[in-house]
Amino acid sequence: MGNAYHKPEKQGNSPYTRSGLPPPAILKKSGKDAPSHRFNDPMSLELHMADERVRTAGLTPAEREWRHKYLKDQHLHPDEPIHVDAVHRQLNPIRRLYRAPWDRLYQHFLRPTFGVYHGTALRITLPKLFATYLGLQIAYYYWKYEAKDWTHLRGIETAVKKPTIYKEREIEEAHPGLIDLSSTDPAKYRYFGPSFDKRTALVDVGTTSRPW
Repeated sequence: MGNAYHKPEKQGNSPYTRSGLPPPAILKKSGKDAPSHRFNDPMSLELHMADERVRTAGLTPAEREWRHKYLKDQHLHPDEPIHVDAVHRQLNPIRRLYRAPWDRLYQHFLRPTFGVYHGTALRITLPKLFATYLGLQIAYYYWKYEAKDWTHLRGIETAVKKPTIYKEREIEEAHPGLIDLSSTDPAKYRYFGPSFDKRTALVDVGTTSRPW
């Protein structure tokens, strides 16, 4: 028995086929060339029966049963879709505690007013903006009212930059003492905090009437 195979006629320059023609393109609904196991193409459960002409031409009993089941699946229960919170997320008690006000705001105001999409976006954005604002307010309060002092080590220390004064000699001659009043010199307080000279530990309160 001989070999009945014969080489086809060369019709192109592609090195991947014997005929020289390029391989056919992979046509997929997604328009991607990735392997089929790397993504999922959308598939309609109507199959070819979505076309009215196909249904008019006649269906087999199996196709009629499939079509009947598909149409019944389109009728949802009045309560559907059912949102089961425990299915979507399982949170610990602490997270449920601080999320409760925002969840109630979302359920009773944001979602009915702005819809699911915009309401969810606001539900995600508002707590972050509020936390950022609260953090900035706490930092500002701590910086303003809990400044570092000579009596304790806590607080934020603010270093004042010594200003550069042009024509200092002329200003001092024209207005004596003006520069000292307008500038902050760390050496004035012996490099302690400004409140060091305002301490009340060494204030002379006079003679007291206490027996000790």
